Amino acid sequence: MPEAGKRFAFCFSTASGHTNPSFPIARQLVKRGHSVTYLSSAVFKGAIEATGAAFVDEVEELSELMQPDPAKPRAENFMSAFLALATEFGKDAAHGYGNIKQWAATHNIAIERQLPAFLRFFSEENGALKFDAAVYDNLMLGVVAHACRLLNLPAVALCTVAGPGSMEVLTREMASNEGMTLEDMDRLSFDDEDGAKAVARLRERYPSLELPSHPFSCGTWQYIGGPRAMTLVTTIEPLRDPISDNVSEALRAADVRFTYIGPSLDVKGAKRAGGFIFDAHNEEPEDDEPKLHRHRSDLTDSSDAPLAALQEAKQLNASVVAIYISLGTVITPMSGWTARLTDAEGKEYGITGKQLCQSVFTAAFEEFGASERGEGRSSYAQACEEGAPLLIVSAGPQLDALEGLSVPPNALCRSYVAQVDILQSGLVDMFVTHGGQNSFMESMANGVPLVVVPGFADQPVNGRKAEAMGVGLAVARPEEDTEAVLARYVQDLRAAMRSVFEQEKFRAKAREMGALIAGAGGSARAADIAEAIAATARGSETAAASATAPRKSYGDMFREMSAQAEAEASK
Repeated sequence: MPEAGKRFAFCFSTASGHTNPSFPIARQLVKRGHSVTYLSSAVFKGAIEATGAAFVDEVEELSELMQPDPAKPRAENFMSAFLALATEFGKDAAHGYGNIKQWAATHNIAIERQLPAFLRFFSEENGALKFDAAVYDNLMLGVVAHACRLLNLPAVALCTVAGPGSMEVLTREMASNEGMTLEDMDRLSFDDEDGAKAVARLRERYPSLELPSHPFSCGTWQYIGGPRAMTLVTTIEPLRDPISDNVSEALRAADVRFTYIGPSLDVKGAKRAGGFIFDAHNEEPEDDEPKLHRHRSDLTDSSDAPLAALQEAKQLNASVVAIYISLGTVITPMSGWTARLTDAEGKEYGITGKQLCQSVFTAAFEEFGASERGEGRSSYAQACEEGAPLLIVSAGPQLDALEGLSVPPNALCRSYVAQVDILQSGLVDMFVTHGGQNSFMESMANGVPLVVVPGFADQPVNGRKAEAMGVGLAVARPEEDTEAVLARYVQDLRAAMRSVFEQEKFRAKAREMGALIAGAGGSARAADIAEAIAATARGSETAAASATAPRKSYGDMFREMSAQAEAEASK
């Protein structure tokens, strides 16, 4: 058993969807007597410290990235720092650079700006390591892989999409939308004049630094290979996205190892990192009040009211059903609220995040909303007592989330909902979601069928996956924003919600998937592996080999479950 008292550095930035799955792992490690120190965003400080971990502000630590020019204002967060970086080198939208082209052109510049800070963060002044292992977000902070390799620091990457194949497909699709291939991105990352200068400086300063010549088409740069490293993937193998031959071969050559742990779910009542608004134009007006709909839609309430409401409704009417609606932490806050899709020329098209969210809310309210019953005791309780479903809506932090909508009495709307607690309650009958990887896996882990309303990134893939698995339906994001298109979108949403809500086949398939996921290990297995990887700092690789050994295959587990079910049915 690995000894207690190990020191872990957790490196996660402003993406709450990437950071939340790390909290249960940190909590497990702290409970086992280890110390955890997060380098992360200040907006997540409360949730981080609630795990028992210490917090270090990335804005203070990553000085070369956050404030490259001391005479100019410092960036407020990681995302705004990258936008400033693109602007600094003339690789922003104003110069014809879409998001993917920006990423490729500034890729090596960003490594140069971040690497010194991570080397400092991991090391004492005398050169000794401060930590026994690092756990990091390989999607946003792949540079940590470079730092760990240079320092020979054991490392655990936490991959919160459906494996390396997911990133490959996602990047390829996004590049294609901007008229690029992954090979084009490879070339641009080294051929761009500013990027090439950054590479030359990096190689001169860090002679042993490995900068792969195909960072995007082979996709290995954000991982670390060998027995002192592991990549944990928050899905199970049957749900991982396929990997192309060239990426698979590159990962084998780099000795990158993956363990599929399933969703990393936290304890009941755990504080999570929510989405936040960092765009100036979205700041709350001083002379304006949030546009609320009576007490039911108090968007400033972040308590456990939704779960309490669900429990109350079940007590009043045991047969009442519940529908949970949440569209994630990227579309609802941040720039996603006003953003549209972009084409190869960087031009926007389709509906905004606000139009997407309000269409979903409208569809649910129209399809399942109860009629008004007047004032009195809690109106949602009265509606549910009379047989209406309880609608629990996580509306996000925008002040105008419910503007212009007619919220029915059986709807409880909040800016924040404790999603894991709600899904784990066993009382939710359907989840209407954007289809982000965390939401998708949390729903599957609890056997809850889905209606997927994808916005972007890996969400359309998860929508297709839900349909292929038979656990739900998907409704694509419209590519036009005319009145007729929006009206059709609402009708399509209503039809999908009604179909999943009424058909037992979706619930049965979701329960089957939940049973498979239960054997993956989750955060407890992740903590076991992190402990074992940290133990390799003193040359003990036996624990690592044991912790990462393959478990019983999912095919065998499924066959055993099926045989057991058949035996019980024949009794």
